[in-house]
Amino acid sequence: MEAEINYTERSYRMSKFILILLTFAAVSIMINLQATLSKLLFGLPIVVSGILGMFGTIYILKGLNEPLTEKKVIAITVNLAMVVLIIAILISNTLYRL
Repeated sequence: MEAEINYTERSYRMSKFILILLTFAAVSIMINLQATLSKLLFGLPIVVSGILGMFGTIYILKGLNEPLTEKKVIAITVNLAMVVLIIAILISNTLYRL
């Protein structure tokens, strides 16, 4: 039988996917094909990473009672960093528009 996936494991999987998306965004900036295409290839993974970071943070908060492991530390760091990054992007764009 398959073991039940706990909240830490879910959050860790999301953090791995976030890191893959951020790597894709960095590579797309290095390639720099066309201005519009580069903006899309950079912005879309960042936004998806922010959304996944929010869900990963929710999962890690639900799993606070689970033991502290390396996966949990990595998941907390990556997910909370993405949440802070998305909040900073939203605030800076809001202040720039004023």
